[in-house]
Amino acid sequence: MKCKKLVRILCLCLVLFFIGSTSAFALTIQEKLKAARFLIGSISNPTPLEKAKFAGLMGSTIKLTPQEKEKFTKAYMEASSGLTPLEKEKIAKYLAGSADDFSPKEREKYSDMFMEYALAISPQEKSQYANLPGVQHIKKIKPNGDYTYMVKMATLAPDGVGWAAQIKDVINPGIYKATSGLITLDWYYGGTMGDDQDILAKMRNGQLQGGGFTGHGLVIACPEMALMELPFLFNNYDEVEYVYSILRPRISQWFEKRGYHLVLLAEQDFDQLYSTRMEIRTTEDFKKSRFLTWYGPLEERSLKALGASPLPIRVPEVAASIRTGVCDAFIGPALWAVGTQMYTIMKYINALHIRYSPAGGIITNQTWNLMPKEAQLAIDYFVISAEKEFRQKVRAGNEKCIKSMIKYGMKEVKMTPAEIDVFRKRLMPVWDEFAEKGYYSKAELAEVKALLAEYRARNKK
Repeated sequence: MKCKKLVRILCLCLVLFFIGSTSAFALTIQEKLKAARFLIGSISNPTPLEKAKFAGLMGSTIKLTPQEKEKFTKAYMEASSGLTPLEKEKIAKYLAGSADDFSPKEREKYSDMFMEYALAISPQEKSQYANLPGVQHIKKIKPNGDYTYMVKMATLAPDGVGWAAQIKDVINPGIYKATSGLITLDWYYGGTMGDDQDILAKMRNGQLQGGGFTGHGLVIACPEMALMELPFLFNNYDEVEYVYSILRPRISQWFEKRGYHLVLLAEQDFDQLYSTRMEIRTTEDFKKSRFLTWYGPLEERSLKALGASPLPIRVPEVAASIRTGVCDAFIGPALWAVGTQMYTIMKYINALHIRYSPAGGIITNQTWNLMPKEAQLAIDYFVISAEKEFRQKVRAGNEKCIKSMIKYGMKEVKMTPAEIDVFRKRLMPVWDEFAEKGYYSKAELAEVKALLAEYRARNKK
């Protein structure tokens, strides 16, 4: 019994990792990161989400000496406040290296509590980064004498609409807080820096450090992302989230290989079919319509497979081409249709899940690699933790827009399963075609198909 009590006391001591301290026993960032690696190493079978969130901390197993444990204990005991006895006991057990005794959901709770502390940068530590080489051109001195590095980003998304609103309300303040004010994202919204191609060009020449992109822009930057945009790949959001839960670390690696760091994996949602002239429900309707294509080679090829003769139009000219009658139909997101007031012109909407469109924020590796390791870890951990909720809010906004457009007077086109099957059969060959073109490998396509088959079999109603 005495032995069990002693073990429990020792475990409780280790909860020091959770909250920072300004006491004599305060831990340095290096010490806190060592503790983080110790904890991560205690998880024998991390989930895909944990692998993504902890990617920068994984490596060889870390051990703590008795002296380190004692120091950490004193630091925590002087700094902790507001924890219930049960929380202290749970956190103690988790941080003592018994992570495998917890469910993934519990581990997420306690790791989030711990990482907020471990990745915090104190004012004293922040001063060490005041003269980082290579990024002084983006350093901004505040009126109070403090400083921040302003990372210039640009996007087509209109300010305050859709996922741009989520960036402004969630991601920007979250990254600022996570890095203790070291990093600030400075956005140019609404296409003021051009479309996706223009933004990428400005990133290459150093005028911008990053950007927020449509699915089309992500494919330009990272062709492998075409795999997530294949027509009729996903049936619903649950399938999207399942594939992302498995492949999120791999997707980051795709971008890394192409010269970018994926900061945020967001989405446009499932796009819809819009027309000013007719209901679109058959391949004959595609032939009769003047479709524009703005989404790149995959969309153009898909429209041709359905019988259309699409006209390539760059995004800044899309609205004008519809208003002037040059084109009368397109595929796009509901938030864009509302934001550009296309709903006042378009008469028909077909909410068929013909294409899922990711979106995302990326930064050049050149800029990312100049940031302190602690800031990189803090940004990745915060954003990956927030991504799913971010996507859910985008979906809710899109759903609201679709309902509003129908209420405004746009007619909703509904298709029978047989009609949908005709489209699907026309478009399935495109999957293999783009693998052969080298956008993604045949093995990667097979893997995604297998993941979806597994998920559907397990969740078959």
